[in-house]
Amino acid sequence: ETNPDDDIIPFKNILNEMYAKDCSKKVRAVVRAKGNAGKHISYLPPLGYMKDPEDKEKWIVEHIGASIVKEIFALCLKGYGPTQIARILTERGIDTPVVHFHKYKLPTSLKLREDSNIWNAKTIACILENMEYLGHTVNFRYYKKSYKSKKKYETPKDKWVIFEKTQEAIID
Repeated sequence: ETNPDDDIIPFKNILNEMYAKDCSKKVRAVVRAKGNAGKHISYLPPLGYMKDPEDKEKWIVEHIGASIVKEIFALCLKGYGPTQIARILTERGIDTPVVHFHKYKLPTSLKLREDSNIWNAKTIACILENMEYLGHTVNFRYYKKSYKSKKKYETPKDKWVIFEKTQEAIID
């Protein structure tokens, strides 16, 4: 015995798909407008910054995290590479970003794991390449091909939207 509703299920699926696609387009348009207006589109500030409690749109320096960032740049200026810096920070017991965020109850999407206290070269490289530490807002560094996909792709640098001196710089 077949359920009469079974005949319309494919049509419901198509309509639901169209609705999800339409919502995605609208959200992307809002994010694009916000990003082109010079506002941060990243909902989580990087290590060394936090959202201003007075104005959630602004980032302010979070001094404990900022001191870690400054240490990373100082080691780089002394000639150490990302792998060496990672080893030095791990040996000295310096908190990794994930440990720091959890320890000081700062918002993060990162989960604590057994190896969370071990620095890795990729994290160091990302910090060293992050123009936001100069006090700039950098939007549209990554994109997703579709609302269905979780995978992020890097946007070519010439397509980034950069607004200079939008927050206090941690490094010069």
